[in-house]
Amino acid sequence: MKTLSFSLFICLSLFSTPVHAASWTDELFEWFASFFRDDAAEPTRHLLSTQQLDSLRASPTGLLLNEIADADTLTINTSWPYESVDPAGDLERHGRLLRQTVLLTSPVGKLPLEDVPAVRVIYRQDQRPARFIGMARRFADVQEVPFDDVIGYALPVGLDLPTIIVADDPKGQSAFNSDWYHALYELEGDGITLIHFGDANVVTGVPQNWSVLNTPLRCKESEAFLGQAIFGAELIDGRLAQTTPAFRAGTGYRLEPVRKGFRLPEELGIDRRKMDYVDYQINRGIRYRAMPGAQLLVLKDGQVVYEKAYGHHTYRKQPVNPGDLYDLASVTKAAATTLAVMKLYDDGRIALDAEVRDYLPELKKKVIGRYKIERLLAHHTGLQSEIPLTGLIGKQFVAEEMQDAFKLPVGPGRWLSADVPGMIRKNLTGKIGRTRRQVYKYSDLNYYLLQLVVEQIAGEPMNELLEREFYQPMGLGRLGFRPAETFPADQLVPTVSDPWMRGGLLRGYVHDEGAALLGGVAGHAGLFANAHDLGRLFQLFIDEGAVGNQQLLSPETVSLFTTKNRFNYRALGFDRLTGGWQNVINAGASPETFGHLGFSGTSVWADPENDLVFVLLTNRVHPDPKNERFQQMQIRGKVHKGVYQALNSWEPAL
Repeated sequence: MKTLSFSLFICLSLFSTPVHAASWTDELFEWFASFFRDDAAEPTRHLLSTQQLDSLRASPTGLLLNEIADADTLTINTSWPYESVDPAGDLERHGRLLRQTVLLTSPVGKLPLEDVPAVRVIYRQDQRPARFIGMARRFADVQEVPFDDVIGYALPVGLDLPTIIVADDPKGQSAFNSDWYHALYELEGDGITLIHFGDANVVTGVPQNWSVLNTPLRCKESEAFLGQAIFGAELIDGRLAQTTPAFRAGTGYRLEPVRKGFRLPEELGIDRRKMDYVDYQINRGIRYRAMPGAQLLVLKDGQVVYEKAYGHHTYRKQPVNPGDLYDLASVTKAAATTLAVMKLYDDGRIALDAEVRDYLPELKKKVIGRYKIERLLAHHTGLQSEIPLTGLIGKQFVAEEMQDAFKLPVGPGRWLSADVPGMIRKNLTGKIGRTRRQVYKYSDLNYYLLQLVVEQIAGEPMNELLEREFYQPMGLGRLGFRPAETFPADQLVPTVSDPWMRGGLLRGYVHDEGAALLGGVAGHAGLFANAHDLGRLFQLFIDEGAVGNQQLLSPETVSLFTTKNRFNYRALGFDRLTGGWQNVINAGASPETFGHLGFSGTSVWADPENDLVFVLLTNRVHPDPKNERFQQMQIRGKVHKGVYQALNSWEPAL
């Protein structure tokens, strides 16, 4: 620490102006001397000149405080729950420590942290709270700051972030001071929280405007629930058992949860050991090359009880993390296009009994313009399955460099002609395959038409409407279109390789050719997500359109779209388990369960009766889309069935 402090001193001296060199050097020496004095004198805060602040900002510490290392979106590399050899012991310790955790200061206007994009976590260099930071990253970006002697002076030139100071009682012999965080007591302003693991008696002298949480022991359970509580995903309601030098016995404030978080499976009646069957089925599929890897998420009562990554991006290369994004393929129909239609319906801007031509004037005199919105949602039109792409798949429509005429990314180093999406739309006025009677026939064309209708009504691209109305308000930073533009390649799970037209292995570029030729945003495909964010979106439907204190959709609209339609077994925009998943229903799933599947090996199901959301994401199309092992091994059905067999399986010891 002293070496770093001296380096900062040299840096500041060099950057300071000659006119003030003598006084500035004296002042700086005085600062550093004050750090090592062992007296009770009240420290004096020195006002810095503009030049001094600029120098501090350019120092290593200043640079650290002005960047967020993981600002390329959240880096999530831990599963839930944490590994355990004694689930019963973990559950007991979790409950005991949670009861003993006390919020010692009023949370009004301070906690929990809501709608914050990033936070700062300061900790002693030898006590990095890895699991706390990992949990915090589920809710916001995290700027990690190991403490040094000049942090307190450098913070004013850093990013303006809510700051969390994590401190432990000293354990054994250590070269670091146990009261290191006292050097930060001069910090002014709100937004600072001290989390102390250990004896509450040593928590003294904390500034009045700080928030203070104390728990007796730092372990994986306490780090996890405090990482949630700070963001309003866990209830804290403990009281001090004894008076301390700073707080009276009985002190304790209630910190209410305002969002869903993560719970040990046993808390909600699930024996995690019963999930071994689920793990076995997924790992067996990987072993027999049905897919390179997978993500699984189970939400029960809105809480994450199981989240895990399996295998690799490609066979034996780069392990899958829970934060990686998968190509959702046709799940886009439910998680994007249908959602947009629901919003417009809620706002009274679209009618289910209206016809396509009521919104798209160029189809006014065409047969394809006569189909009703409700029938498109239900796939009950009899229209051909494919979007009309005749004559549009060829190398003449792509370039290897971005140009004015070629500016839509379709693959690594490949750019699509900007004219192609308009040419596809124009093809709708030509001959379209259809049945004489309107019958059930699964069709991408239905959802391309819905996309055009949505964008015509909204007056903006569908992805922009969804981002503003749903994905951003819900904090779903890992769900959206065209992720290759914003995510690093190593967080994007690949699908196929197309060196001929698409430039090679597709990572973050939609696999579906029709969606690719529409620029990556299409009504039938193009959405990417990790299992967690997709599951949170479907929890919105179980919660009747509400998330936290926001009502994003009316309960009536959610009910209308997620229950059986008037024409066939499906819902409006959603598939239903009753369409061929009787083995899952026999295992306990409600017949009212709705969701969707994707060609790339993805699936999501929401069961309102059991308040359960199931998400399984794979890239079974890699490297060969014709690989049928995934379907032949019935992996989706077996894994889904295994989850229901684990419900209500926990038997607490008497």
